[in-house]
Amino acid sequence: MESNNISNNKEEKIEWGGWLNEFLWICAGANREVLRQCPTDYSKYAGIGGTILFTALMAMLSGGYALFTVFKSQMLAVLFGVFWGLLIFNLDRFIVNTMYSDGKVTISRREFYSGLPRIIMAIFLGVIISTPLELKIYEDGINNEIEHMKEEELSKRTERLDNEINKEEQRREDLENRDAVSAGVGGFSAINSELGQRLGQLQGEQRSLSDRIRNKQQELKRYSPVNSPKQYQVCSQEIRKLQNQRAKVTRELHEVEYSLSQNNTEYANALREADSKKQREIATINERIEQLKKSVDDKNDINIKKLEDELTGFQGRMVAFNRMKDNEPSTRIAALFIALLFIVIETAPTFFKMMIASGPYDDYLRAEMHKVRVLSDKRISDLNDEVNTEVQISTQKNKERLAAEALANKEVMEKIAKAQAELLQTAIDKWREEELAKINENPSAYIQSNSET
Repeated sequence: MESNNISNNKEEKIEWGGWLNEFLWICAGANREVLRQCPTDYSKYAGIGGTILFTALMAMLSGGYALFTVFKSQMLAVLFGVFWGLLIFNLDRFIVNTMYSDGKVTISRREFYSGLPRIIMAIFLGVIISTPLELKIYEDGINNEIEHMKEEELSKRTERLDNEINKEEQRREDLENRDAVSAGVGGFSAINSELGQRLGQLQGEQRSLSDRIRNKQQELKRYSPVNSPKQYQVCSQEIRKLQNQRAKVTRELHEVEYSLSQNNTEYANALREADSKKQREIATINERIEQLKKSVDDKNDINIKKLEDELTGFQGRMVAFNRMKDNEPSTRIAALFIALLFIVIETAPTFFKMMIASGPYDDYLRAEMHKVRVLSDKRISDLNDEVNTEVQISTQKNKERLAAEALANKEVMEKIAKAQAELLQTAIDKWREEELAKINENPSAYIQSNSET
């Protein structure tokens, strides 16, 4: 430990605050190096850190139990519980360390509005954490309610099975009482009736024709081909005609008899097939009834297993818990207070942060923050000065370079102008010499050409 003489106005620098305080300060997200120099604020930030820590532990237990009710795996429940606890721990730590506080014991309007999003988040976290723990607290009552729900659902499903059995028995009775027409073979009876009527008609016609033929044959005996050839011939023709009619009726009679026989055979086959089909349907219905009765007698083990999977999960336990609260007002009130308790615990660090008055640590931290801010501003100012200086130097250099270039350009332009003047003068002298030579050679021609021009 490094210490100096306090009487010389030099403060003692503390390098360690104790393992418990150090751990809770980490949970609170405090600057430990600064906080170590403020012993009066040790317990304050240790309390905030403890609240955040125990909230995270409760979230860990809550999340682990919630996942265990879903997957029934201890390993997954432990892993998710640790993950969920660390997530809530980080959120609470972030919420507390980003809160605005004016350093007074009262909560100002600005503090409340700035902390409102964090308060709403903390309320949601409190509800989420409290729900699985409520399920664990009321586990016995929830299990009893789940059993009641199983019995009710099994009763409903058994009732449905009984209704199905009654329907199948009614179907069997209808099949047993079904006649041939209902079975779809009534058409054969109608055909038999028509064929029977036609057969009777043909038989009557056949007898009538036979009687007429006998009468004509008796009449024919009274005539002789020699004595009464005309009457004999007429009577013979009538007999042949009647015999032809009787033969035609006989052939039709045989056809009707054959059709009637075929229809009776098909009718018998259709009756046997309909009866066989009816017996098969009755056997199928009897088998279905036996299966349904077996399901009822065995309490339908498949449905029981399915109900256990449905009702023992997290959603099923929530439904059972809500039914408990609906049936028992005391349970609803107790669950409400438990939820409020966790909400208060979850929002406590946020409100404590707004309500705690500033201490040495806050002053020291503000001083450090101010120092950093001032140094940062100074650094920014120095950088701005350096940049401005470089800009001014660059500007001055550009001005000088522009002036030098302008001066050089001026000298060049003067030289160019001088050279152009010399060239022009030389050209003028050369032209003058040529013109004088023309005048000397032939003055009159030169004068005449100029006058024409």
